[in-house]
Amino acid sequence: MKRKRSLLRRIIIGVGLLLIFVAVFFLRTKYWNSKGKLAVVIDRGQEVVISLYDSKAGSRTDVIIPGNTQVLAAYNLGTWKLGSLWKLGSDENMGGSLITKTISMNFSLPVFAWWDSLSLGDKLRISIFSFLNRKSKNTVFLKETSYLKKTVFLDGENGYLVNKDVPEEVSSMFSDQEEFGDFLKAKIIDSTESFGVANKVGRIIETMGIKVAAISKGSGSEGDCKVMGKNKELVRKTALILGCSEVEIKDLSSFDLEIYLGNQY
Repeated sequence: MKRKRSLLRRIIIGVGLLLIFVAVFFLRTKYWNSKGKLAVVIDRGQEVVISLYDSKAGSRTDVIIPGNTQVLAAYNLGTWKLGSLWKLGSDENMGGSLITKTISMNFSLPVFAWWDSLSLGDKLRISIFSFLNRKSKNTVFLKETSYLKKTVFLDGENGYLVNKDVPEEVSSMFSDQEEFGDFLKAKIIDSTESFGVANKVGRIIETMGIKVAAISKGSGSEGDCKVMGKNKELVRKTALILGCSEVEIKDLSSFDLEIYLGNQY
């Protein structure tokens, strides 16, 4: 009898440890900490969808962008229709990073993740979150806002162009002020050789709810870019959005973030 109880106890302990291992392994996330917001870009054929998961509000919002919106592709690849960038990214061995970087630079939206870039843990948590909050799903059609304007392209096809300023109804959805706080300030040191890049980066940062208090010219520093700041999670997220390296510094003058754009950015 004692042997059976001992064996049963070992089995229970073994199963318990296995379940803990499986839970830790499969629920390990790459991007989402389940505390703030995560925007995920998804391919939907003729449309590009940004699914925005807001853990504090317990909601999901799908932002629908027409695929025939004209944009300037990231990495100096020229002018394209947004919906064509999935294939172009595949052809150029860039995957979804091409379309996410293009969206962030053209629409000033803080996106960096696409569905295939998520870990299994991210996907499981998103699926559970979506199920639990299935009654709190909203849809925003960007063509119905002032952010896009209709046009006719040279080939006679109808499409859309992106206006300069992000409408408040759009920027408020992507703001991270609830997670990181109000009245945050950022400084951008620009050592790029490309006109307007620092301003584009600044608009992305301001969509996050962070005021860009200063943009200054750098001394031609080598490399790509780096983000420095007091809040580790804010530095991490900003670095992911901009494709920069990250450095956490507790005492950073009067700025919460400092973004250094190198001459290769």
